[in-house]
Amino acid sequence: SNSLQEEFVESDETYQRALTQIEYPNVEDVDEGDLIGTQMPATLATPGTPEYWDLSLEEAVKMALQSSKVLGDVGGVALNTPAGVHTEYDAAITEADPRYGVPGALSAYDATLSASTYFEKNDKALNNVFFGGGTRLLRQDAMVVQAQLTKRAMTGTQFTLRDYIDYDANNSPGNQFPHAYQNNIEMEFRHPLMRGGGIDFNQIAGPSNTPGVINGVIIARINTDISLGEFEIAVRDMVSDVENAYWDLYFGYRDLDAKIMARDSALETWRRIHALYVNGRRGGEAEKEAQAREQYFRYQAEVENALSGRLLNGTHTNNGSQGGTFQSNHGVYIAERRLRMLMGIPINDGRLIRPADEPSLAKVEYNWEETLVESLERRPEIRRQRWQIKKRELELQANKNFLKPELDLIGRYRWRGFGKNFLAEGSNPGPYDGALNSLFDGNLQEWQM
Repeated sequence: SNSLQEEFVESDETYQRALTQIEYPNVEDVDEGDLIGTQMPATLATPGTPEYWDLSLEEAVKMALQSSKVLGDVGGVALNTPAGVHTEYDAAITEADPRYGVPGALSAYDATLSASTYFEKNDKALNNVFFGGGTRLLRQDAMVVQAQLTKRAMTGTQFTLRDYIDYDANNSPGNQFPHAYQNNIEMEFRHPLMRGGGIDFNQIAGPSNTPGVINGVIIARINTDISLGEFEIAVRDMVSDVENAYWDLYFGYRDLDAKIMARDSALETWRRIHALYVNGRRGGEAEKEAQAREQYFRYQAEVENALSGRLLNGTHTNNGSQGGTFQSNHGVYIAERRLRMLMGIPINDGRLIRPADEPSLAKVEYNWEETLVESLERRPEIRRQRWQIKKRELELQANKNFLKPELDLIGRYRWRGFGKNFLAEGSNPGPYDGALNSLFDGNLQEWQM
């Protein structure tokens, strides 16, 4: 019993290891050489004077648009919600989607070819002579070959060209030939007169026969236009975030300069009061010396905070306002790393970015009427919403078509051929020596409407 219990415990541990084992997907490896070789970010403990990189705003925006693999966001969207990240391929992905893209919608109107071949051997006894064609023991070799070409028009009409070859060899005494071929060529069209008919409906809904499933070429194109609008919004927001990060870094340098000046002034004051304190002169009382020393160390701490900073979001789009409300609670190093992240460059390359541009102090006045008209015409959010409304209007129009009764016009014309062989032999064949010859003679024709 002890051995069984030990085996049970070992088996249970094996199952536990198998259940808790972490698996990793086997995907295409990405070259992470640039990431692995990234230098340690600059800190207060970094020795020496950094090498400055004087960067203009135009260069920062240009590098961000050229180097970014994705449209960066300071809110951590790539980590928290990867599906919400925008790239330059968004519109192309929507366009090429096999379910909702334009090529996918147009593929429903491509010609389709289908073919099948079946071989049979039947050997069975029958109770009724009638069903065996005059025999109670039926032996049969059979073959059926079918080929069909179908094409749907934008009006909803479906055209079909069909070829059917049937071979039958059996021992029925009532047969004219011991084996025979039938060859039929058939043309058919099916045109919807009410439900599912019309160019407008098919361009909006496609060949769908299900209410609510609207995926025509017009809807697919609108989806692409909506994706283009979302991409334009993402590009605009990224450029805005780059500009915000650039001026945040500019403010960080100015804030650092101001705090350094205040610290140096506090240091000079402390040195002067400390000299009076050492000599025991008036104005060098202990409490005044301690107050001056505390003020110096407080400004020194502010200088260090202004240099290293605190990890906050900074100024970015939609934080209080559409373009971003200014947030100053960050330092030079944090603001510089945020700008590098948005530019799509390594977080540290041994240099420290320093803004080369100065903010414009010119007074800017906007004309209200021109601003209003331009915002209504060019704002991508409004254009995207207009496409959404237009899409719903077209879907409503297409869904109303499903309320109509189904009434189709169907036409079919068939040429038949019958013969002992598939192709007649000899120079003077009989009327039914070859099925293909009989087909081309045109003596057996049918139609249906």
